[in-house]
Amino acid sequence: MLKKFLKFLSAPFLGNKYLQWFYSGLFFVSLKGMNFGGGSSYDESGESWVLKMMAQKISEPAIIFDGGANRGNYALMADKILGGRGTAPQIYCFEPSAETFSLLGKNLGERKNIRLINQGLGERAGSLTLYSNAKGSGLASVYNRELLASGSGPHLTEQVGIISVDDFCTRNKIGHIDLLKLDTEGHELAALRGAAQMIARGAVANIQFEFGGTDIDAGVYFRDFYRLLSPRYRIFRILKNGLRPINKYSEWDEIFITTNYYAELKRN
Repeated sequence: MLKKFLKFLSAPFLGNKYLQWFYSGLFFVSLKGMNFGGGSSYDESGESWVLKMMAQKISEPAIIFDGGANRGNYALMADKILGGRGTAPQIYCFEPSAETFSLLGKNLGERKNIRLINQGLGERAGSLTLYSNAKGSGLASVYNRELLASGSGPHLTEQVGIISVDDFCTRNKIGHIDLLKLDTEGHELAALRGAAQMIARGAVANIQFEFGGTDIDAGVYFRDFYRLLSPRYRIFRILKNGLRPINKYSEWDEIFITTNYYAELKRN
């Protein structure tokens, strides 16, 4: 009865064209409150919180795959947080761009526990065109994004090598990954498909992936991630200081604003 009464009272205000400014502002605040678009820093995105949480539960030394390593800032943070337990983590940084890989080497090259690979992660081995708006850009993608193409500045391309997680693990005799982190500007789903064998064996304990505007250009939906991962993983949206479980897929999850998600292997 109360629900019907409240609906009756609010009816004149819902869908009202004169109040759209209010609802647009409320929508913006709600998205920020749910941490959509909170990627300006590792603290804001919640990525540092995830690493601190993992430091409490994973075995030593942790094995981390950093897909889309860029200049190495995430790897440095992971090394600091997980290495603070006494044993340095083994971190594999995958960066396909030659220019960015050079910067990555300058930042991380002397760390013995970090291996740098000048390839990107994808569904299968091969080569792809990488599009960028600037040398060393963190927005470089194998998809020619409309957002970048319509902007000012240079529009650069280069051919880059791609390898799958499964192939890399086979070649290097890696039987387990504690964290597969993917920030590959729209190519995250392809990278997960390239880890199908490791995932099927339960050999990837934790996954962190980004979802947002780049997935529009990639033609990928959050539903694709959910269908791929939910049989074996519990899926969460990452907040600044915790996790929000996604127990069931909904069309409301299709919000193409850059956000990080976390998937934890289910334990029987």
